[in-house]
This record gives sequence, structure tokens and C-alpha cells, in this order.
Amino acid sequence: MHTFIEIMNQAEQLKVTFDVLNNMEFEKNEVDQVLFTGCGTSFYLASSAAKHYQAVTGELTAAVPASELFLHTSTIIVPQKKYLIVAISRSGTTSEIILALEHLKGNDHIRTLAVTCNKETPMAEAADQVIPLDHVSEKSVVMTQSFTNMLYALQLYAAKQAGSSLDFEDLKRIPGIVESALTDENCTKALADDLTKTRFIFLGSGSYNGLAKEATLKLKEMTQTECESYSSLEFRHGPISIVDKSTAVVLLSQQETVAFDQDLVKDIQRLGGHVLVIGPINSDFQADETVVLTDRISDKNRHAVYMPALQLLAFQRAIRLGFDPDHPRNLTQVVKL
Repeated sequence: MHTFIEIMNQAEQLKVTFDVLNNMEFEKNEVDQVLFTGCGTSFYLASSAAKHYQAVTGELTAAVPASELFLHTSTIIVPQKKYLIVAISRSGTTSEIILALEHLKGNDHIRTLAVTCNKETPMAEAADQVIPLDHVSEKSVVMTQSFTNMLYALQLYAAKQAGSSLDFEDLKRIPGIVESALTDENCTKALADDLTKTRFIFLGSGSYNGLAKEATLKLKEMTQTECESYSSLEFRHGPISIVDKSTAVVLLSQQETVAFDQDLVKDIQRLGGHVLVIGPINSDFQADETVVLTDRISDKNRHAVYMPALQLLAFQRAIRLGFDPDHPRNLTQVVKL
């Protein structure tokens, strides 16, 4: 199946992405704000990339759906302020992205950067500069390695903008670590095969909230399962009321959140929920299931290492339910208005 192959070979693609970014030169951004934008998976990518970029560079950022750039421009763009718009699209042909870039074209205060897996497209032509990841060519409808590689490319871009050799060297190790993570393709299979769990909740905070939203979308796309995502500690403020024995919660833990994560897990378990924790946790961390990730990469840069487990969970659940992950219901690879 294309989806499985594209999940399992993404470490190789990450190595190429590193080489692409390592050989690119970028002008130093002199703007008031950097806006990251996309649709669907690419918008969730934008959400994580924006928070990561701000943490690395100290520049003010935000993430917005591409459609809002042309539908509600005045709520996002302030006249006379300088912006960099980072537009993200796997295909480079997503209607809303192209409409947004065309809508903003000609504004002397706005520069644009396209991040895409398809350089020869209207999106790339409309942007001032392009990060081309043409080596990432997915046949599947759902985005897997394209999400990981475009996010990784933007993290490398942030390190270059900040002149941060420490972050760049940290990120240089990511492809090898992802390759190791992919050797355990059954790390989430027990939960994927458990049909007593009919409701899934994904939790992540900070720049990892975009990953939680993307994991939710992957499960919805491949399996039509009822699932939601929240910022981790926000889950207690109302949504936790739906937890029962049919609920599986997947928590993306970080070194800086682990002390709070343990108490949250216990609260969910007391209500009957089943909790899978993914992250750099210690052996004494208590949960129903764990996928332990390396602590040799900082929270700031570890995002790509979470993706294999999250993508495999959706794929394996689809197979268990008898769905074809390569042909999800009601979806096409590109959405055009």
C-alpha cells in the first residue's frame, strides 16, 4: 500500500530534505510578523511551524487558514506593517493558497515564501521564494511524509534565520532518529487493534498541538473514527466529561510538560479512559501504554520523531476496521474550489 510505504521511508526523505535546506541561502527577514498558512494538514503544520519559528528566532508569528487571508484580510494584515507569508501546500495547486497569494500580490509590505513538494506549480510561481521538496512525491491521498518533511524543512529554515548552529546540529540528527523509530512499526498496533475503543482524543501543547490536530485528522481520514484534539491541560476544562471505557487518549508528552502530564493521565484513567503516552518519558511514568522517544533532541526540535507512531496508529486502525488507507472516503489528493 502506498500509504504504508510512504510512512516507512520518510527517514530517507528527511535526509534529502536536510541536504536541500543545507544548500539553500535565504535573505534575513526584516518584517513585523511572519504568517504561516495552509489548508487542512498544511494548516496544522503551519500551526506547529509558527510556534517553533517564534521560539527559535524570537520573531512574532501566527498561523492562519489560507482562506482567511483573502476572506478576512483586515483581521490579519495591518496596513503599513511588513509581513512574510509562508504558504504551505503539498501539491502547490490548493485553490485557497493560490487565491491568497494572488490576493496579496503587489503589496510592497508583503513577501511570500512557498513550501511545497511540487515546484512547477502556480503556487510556486506566485511566491517570491520557494523551498522545493520535489523528492517527496506521495501517491497516497492522505499526507504523511509530506507533513513531516515540510515541517522539518521549516525548522531548518528557522535555524538558518536565527543563525542557530545548535538548533541546526540538533535537527541534523533527526533523520537518523526517525529511522530508528520506524524499526518498531508495531508500537501502536495493540491500541489500533482494540475495537472496544471507539472514541479517540489527541492531546498536545505548544508547538505540539498542531501535531495532535494532525494525528486527529489522519485517524478521521483513514478510518472515519470519532476523534478530537485539544491542548493538553485544556482537556480538563469540559471535554474530559466525555471520557469513559470506550475512550482512548493519545498524549504527546514533552520534557517541559511531563510533570503535569502524569497527573492528567491519572485523571483520565480514573474516569475509565485508556491512555497512550508518546514522548521522552522516564521508566517510572505510569500510563496504559507508552512509546518512549529520545531525550537527546530538545523539545524545540523533536517534532518529526513523533510522526511515525501517530501515522502508523491511523494506518493500522484502518486495516483493522477493513478500510483502504490509500482510498479514504470522500477525499481527493487536492482540494480545488
